Amino acid sequence: MILCGGDALIDFVPVEQANGLIAFVPRPGGAVLNAATALARLEQEVSFIGALSTDLFGDMLHDHMVCESIGTANVSRSDDDSTLAFVSLANGEARYAFYDSASAGRLWTGLKDPLPAAEALHFGSLPLFANPPASAYVELAEQASSRVVVSLDPNCRPSLVPDKEAYRRRIDRVSTASHVIRLSDEDLAFLHPSACEEEVVDGLLDGLTRLVIVSRGAEGASAWWAGGRVDVAAHPIEVQDSIGAGDTFHAGVLAALSRAGQLEVEALDRLDRASVEYVLAFGTAAAALSCMETGCDPPSLNAVLKFLGE
Repeated sequence: MILCGGDALIDFVPVEQANGLIAFVPRPGGAVLNAATALARLEQEVSFIGALSTDLFGDMLHDHMVCESIGTANVSRSDDDSTLAFVSLANGEARYAFYDSASAGRLWTGLKDPLPAAEALHFGSLPLFANPPASAYVELAEQASSRVVVSLDPNCRPSLVPDKEAYRRRIDRVSTASHVIRLSDEDLAFLHPSACEEEVVDGLLDGLTRLVIVSRGAEGASAWWAGGRVDVAAHPIEVQDSIGAGDTFHAGVLAALSRAGQLEVEALDRLDRASVEYVLAFGTAAAALSCMETGCDPPSLNAVLKFLGE
């Protein structure tokens, strides 16, 4: 099982109507829920960790989890509001306006029960921006790192971070407890504005981290591990939009590792070039297929395998 801890929210996606006006359609979203959805469609056993509101949007998110076979045993419900995000698109690239003050996710303080058995814990995004959820997720990752593979996707959104220096220190701390880390090129620039890429990667690989990935959208992705570096190109596709592309990419990486029996610390120590190339190719294919749809709509396992020619 892969545990996914973090944000679950409603994306209001723009859809042009017949009269030319734009309507905003609510869809389940949030970086970590997107990743959980992608993992479930890639035929991984998944359970979500976090909080949902009892309002109609919280019900929509809970129903989505049930429909996608995402476990909800570790989901708490509260009367606090749901997080909402309105999406605008420019040349397929997504921009967001978040409404997240005093939401259920923002006020989550941790699991009531011990962390369930799993092969990995994946987390990141909005709950790491500020306390109380940030501290709860950091402590959860540190506790889990001796038992399972910890996967981190910061998914930074600088405009939403109240204390940028405190946030950077927090990401540094959780990075030391993470075995797999994906950074977008924008994340890298924000978190380490004065450091070069290789310097950041070398620092991460000096600790627990076994695999570091930097994704660059249409420019492809790179991965570093103890054996060196691998680069893969993005697939030439007609992009509908990029909503959830990075989340789907990261889910594809985790699914590929799990399918190969490599989603465990000892196996990550034995990664070779061919394994890392395939992991990146799988993640890139999953992201490409999602970008060919409107909104975050991750592909099935069969669709990814067909896309890869398997």
